[in-house]
Amino acid sequence: MIKKIIAAVLLLLSLWLLVGLINLRGIETPVILPAGEGLSAFDLQGLTCEDYRIPTRLTPGSWFEFDIVGELCWTGQLADKTLQVLIAGAGYGPVYWDFPYQPDTYSYKRAALRAGYATFNYYRTGIGASDHPFGILVNVENQVYVLSQLIDFLQAEKSVNSVVTVGHSLGSVIAMVHAGDYSRQLEGVVLTGFLHNSNPGFNLAMRDGTELAMFASDFAGDIVDPVYMLSKPNTRKDIFYTLANTDPQVPVVDELNRQTLTVAEIISMLKYFKMPASNIEVPVLIVTGEDDFVVCGGELSCKDSQKVADYEQSLFPKSACVDTLILAGVGHNLNLHKNARQPISWCWIGWRGD
Repeated sequence: MIKKIIAAVLLLLSLWLLVGLINLRGIETPVILPAGEGLSAFDLQGLTCEDYRIPTRLTPGSWFEFDIVGELCWTGQLADKTLQVLIAGAGYGPVYWDFPYQPDTYSYKRAALRAGYATFNYYRTGIGASDHPFGILVNVENQVYVLSQLIDFLQAEKSVNSVVTVGHSLGSVIAMVHAGDYSRQLEGVVLTGFLHNSNPGFNLAMRDGTELAMFASDFAGDIVDPVYMLSKPNTRKDIFYTLANTDPQVPVVDELNRQTLTVAEIISMLKYFKMPASNIEVPVLIVTGEDDFVVCGGELSCKDSQKVADYEQSLFPKSACVDTLILAGVGHNLNLHKNARQPISWCWIGWRGD
């Protein structure tokens, strides 16, 4: 009897691995708006955008390649630009940076391009149109290595000279770890929706507010790996937004474009919320909302902005410049609030006198 049970388990595991291998590719990911809303064209003189599918490996020496899909945009001469590499957070893709609803207000990418920067907005490994390895392999450290390969590619193929990474939430963790390991690639790093702190209330909300992506209608048949997770429907607005400062349509569009995260990403990022960023030498800009339910609370209140700034400064001992900005009346998704232009202006134009 025991042998039959073991054989059945091995058979199911083999079938899962086989189906998983078939479903490693990216998923078609159209931008979705509510009925009656249309995508707004971006009219910027001299704008050039190119789509890329870039092969990467999860670890040095790995045999397997996984493609990353992203869009490079710039005006004028690309070699003269500072490139902002945009890294979305857990459960988000490029839509976070290029929000389709009222984009002249909420699109971080458009603000950057208007300010004279180039942007590379991409689907992280395991997200949307990029390839989906087994979820157990998709963690912070592997995302960092993939990011380093993307920057190497853009510097080699497009003659990009100056690069700044811009992360949000989990994307900020990836950007921070990358800045410590690959400082030669960067001029600076921007961390949004991040502090070296974790709110216990959010940890409980995340535990109760996620489900298996394989059972969600959005990804049924596309994802069969039980390590890929998804936020439950209609949970984002109360966790990621200060509703008094949010257009009601914004969380609706957010929900329509939700993306996955993996258990391995969740587990691997936890240690970085307390670990000093001892190896970062490039300038650091931190921008977080005072109502950020993810990183404000517990041991650190964000109501005292100077206390937060002093705390973060102590955790970047080698960086010559650590600026921290706490935005009043703003939640975790800071550039999707009504005063979105305030953080956009700081991150793209106001930092270091640019």
